Formats: sequence, structure tokens, C-alpha cells
Amino acid sequence: MSCFLLVGTARAGRRDINLFLGPFDPKQGGNLLGSVPLAMLRLSSAGVVLEATDAAEEMLVRSDLIGETVDKIFSDVGQPIETWFAQTLDNPEAKRSEFARLAASADEKYVQLAIQQVETSEGTQILVYLTDATELKSLEAQFVQSQKMQAIGQLAGGVAHDFNNLLTAISGHCDLLILRHGESDPDYRDLDQIRQNSNRAAALVGQLLAFSRKQTLQAQSLDLEQVLSEHTHLLNRLVGEKTQLILTHGYKMKSVRADKRQLEQVIMNLVVNARDAMGGVGEIAITTEMKILTEPEIRDRAKIPAGEYCCIKISDQGCGISSDKIQRIFEPFYTSKKTGEGTGLGLSTVYGIVKQTGGFIFVDSAVGVGSTFELLFPAERVRAPEKLRAEIPKKSDCAEIKSSGDVLLVEDEAPVRAFASRALQLKGFSVIEAACAEDALDILKDDALMVDVFVTDVVMPGLDGPTWVNQALQKRPRTKVVFVSGYAENRCDQLADNVPNAVFLAKPFSLAQLTSTVANLH
Repeated sequence: MSCFLLVGTARAGRRDINLFLGPFDPKQGGNLLGSVPLAMLRLSSAGVVLEATDAAEEMLVRSDLIGETVDKIFSDVGQPIETWFAQTLDNPEAKRSEFARLAASADEKYVQLAIQQVETSEGTQILVYLTDATELKSLEAQFVQSQKMQAIGQLAGGVAHDFNNLLTAISGHCDLLILRHGESDPDYRDLDQIRQNSNRAAALVGQLLAFSRKQTLQAQSLDLEQVLSEHTHLLNRLVGEKTQLILTHGYKMKSVRADKRQLEQVIMNLVVNARDAMGGVGEIAITTEMKILTEPEIRDRAKIPAGEYCCIKISDQGCGISSDKIQRIFEPFYTSKKTGEGTGLGLSTVYGIVKQTGGFIFVDSAVGVGSTFELLFPAERVRAPEKLRAEIPKKSDCAEIKSSGDVLLVEDEAPVRAFASRALQLKGFSVIEAACAEDALDILKDDALMVDVFVTDVVMPGLDGPTWVNQALQKRPRTKVVFVSGYAENRCDQLADNVPNAVFLAKPFSLAQLTSTVANLH
């Protein structure tokens, strides 16, 4: 069997040797590539296609390559492709491959190009080796996007943590002022407006924390049927009279372990989006069912482990989502709504909550038909006892709270510490303040000092809250603990496992929430 070799110079003194079957002599010109089963192009020195293999035509989805200039076929190599060709051929030791996008392709299709100079009877020509790189570039784009999302998430979590400290000080000192101004006082309405807007700001911060997946979840065992049924009244008011909400429950649904408030927010965000997609007219279907996976399943690049899952589907009859947008809908600040009609945080918040709960979210959509969002939550195997649940007292009970006891307050933010100290003292507690964990441990070296309750921030410079509390509890094991934080990397139930007699209070908290929590422990 006859064949011919093409030999080119590679890096580090190596040589590229290409073996082609066929009775062709490259120096005689003509059909050089023949029926080579590789994606290859033969170009003139001016960059005009002289020959293309069948595999190249199939990869480039073109049958009219002959006579086409290379710049009409490829683009996006960072510089004019003719310049790259010239530089690479002049310096064989340099990098000789590059990624390029197909110029005439409607889709984002990429190829990897490697070139080699050959001498023929027609003069110097160029061989181009093609490799399909679409999947590789897609993975690269996903990796870059995940890095960007992670950076934004870290930024959002840090900003939200600091902002929650500010809101705690604002709303807390507002509560202190309200204690001295009754409802008949002219200043009461202004103070009440400050408090209400602080609560609105806290809700927005909660969305940022949900996106960054650093919000503190108070996990508990939830019956999805009960949660959805209780939430239906509010959802009906949200969707309006012209939208019908249909709720269908599956058979023998198991419970899930999640934060009830956050789960209700997920459902509400998805229902509101469905309403907006339909223009406020149509049907929104919410269905629940059990799904059992006997083996792991790959779906939308996510791997779902085998097991039992509680599934919630929310379907609408709206405008649908186009394929070019569906990959971006969970990005923060991305919205397809008109300016002023959406923040772009709704679906990113949903994504953050679902992921932090250990669940999965998928979407199927067709333009003009509608969309279906599917949520999968791991079914709870054993109903665990409730942990770290700090009950919020009713407003009517706040003024009645009077107690006594010794509290060690550890908070690195001076405005928060000042408010918390005054609030506890007003309710009869004796308060010892510390600006950091190290100061708290120094204070506790005095064995004669009596402390009934530790109130400590979770995230602080130096030792964090759980670390110093565990050290202190070795000598004072009966001391109760109240953890407070704008966010906590540890889940609340994990804190409870590590620290006995502990409850959690999320920032921003009110005067009533703080004093009631401490009083109930003492």
C-alpha cells in the first residue's frame, strides 16, 4: 500500500510526522489530502482554501469551502487570523494551535486550529488540522462563570454581614427611642417609619445572603402539604383574581428538613414569576410528588444521588424562556423584565436557598407554551428534634419582659454592642461587655464572677463565637448561650451539636427579640 509522509518542525527539537495513505506525491500538487479521515484544510500561502477533507466539511458544516479565504471561516482568535498564521509559520518553536469560532455559524461553535507549512510543486502551502472544541469552550465558559458567581457570592455575603450589623444598630436604637415615645407622641410615626424601612432593608439583605448561600437557616422538619396549604391564601392574593392557582398533592409525601420561611420565599418567588410571565391571566399549577432514584442521575450537568426526593413542580402558561436565556436565569441581577419591573435577584435567591438546603432546581421551558420549575428536596429519613429555634415574642409581650441575671455580651461591632447592652439592662439584666473573644476569656478567668448567659456574635476577628464558647464551657458547663450573626458559615443545627444549651438569633434583631430570647433561657 502506497503512502506519503509530511514532516514539520515542532517545539523542543521534535518533529511532527504525518502518515497519509494514497499514491500521491505532495510535491506534484493536485489532490494532496485525498480521502484522509481527518478534519484538514489545505491553504495557499495567501490563506485561500485549496482543498478540504470530508471530515472538515462536516465539522465546519459547509460544502463550499474551496476558494474561501480563511478569515471568512474563522474568527475570534484575538488577532487577525492571517497575522496569526504568519507569526506561527515564521516561528515554528512558538505555540502553533489556537481556538477560533466559526464565523458563519449561528450557534457558538468552536474549533482548535493547528497549522503546518509544507512545500509542494505549487509553492509553499499550509495544512490546517481541525479539532472540535465546542464542548471544551463550553466547559471553560462554565468554569469562568462559576468563578465569577463565587466571587459575587463572597462579596454579597460580606456586604450583607456588615449591612446586617448596621441594621441591627439602626433598628435597635429606634426600638429604644420608641420605648420613650407612645403612639400619641408626634415623633412616634417617624420612628415607626424608620423601623418599617429597616425591616424592608433586612428582607433585601436576606435575598443577598440567600444568593451567596450564607444566610442562617433554622432547619426543621416540614410537611410540604401543610406548608403549601397554609401559604395558599397569600399566594392567591399575590397572583390576583384573573390567575387561577391549582394545588395538587402527591400520595404518601414524606417530610423534608428545611427553613420554613426560606421555603415559603422560594415558592412565592416562583409563583410571582409565573404570574408575570402570563401577564396576570391564566393557570399556575403547583404539584407535589415523591421521586425515588435507584441510581444516581445526571440532569443539566448536575448529579443527583440515589435516594428519595420530595418534588415540587410549579408550571405556568406564560411566554416561556428562550434557549439562549435559560442558562442565565439564575444569575444575580439578570432579568428579562422591563427596566424597573425586576431586580434580577428573585431566581438567584431561589437557587441559593435550594442549594443550601441540599436540593436541586431544574427548569423546562418552551417559548409561547410556558415554563415548569422542578424542585427536588431530599426526603427526611428520621424526624429529628428541633434545634436552635429562637421564638420571636409577640409585641404585646415585649413590655412585660422583666428579668435578672448576669450576661456576658461579646460583640465586635461597637454600635450593636451598645444597643444590646442598653436593651438588656433596661429589662433588668446585669451586663458585662467584651469587644472580642479574647477579652471575654480574660474576663472569665475570675472564678468569682458569675455569668448566667453568654450572648456572642458568631463571626469575629480572632476567635469566632463557637470556638471561644466551647473553651469557656469547659469550666462553666451550665452557662446558657445565645449566638447572634448576620450570617454563619455553619448551619444552625451544626452549632447545636457542638454547643449544648444554645439558641440562635439572626441579625438584625429587635429589642424585644433579644430580651425575650435571653429571658427564656435564663
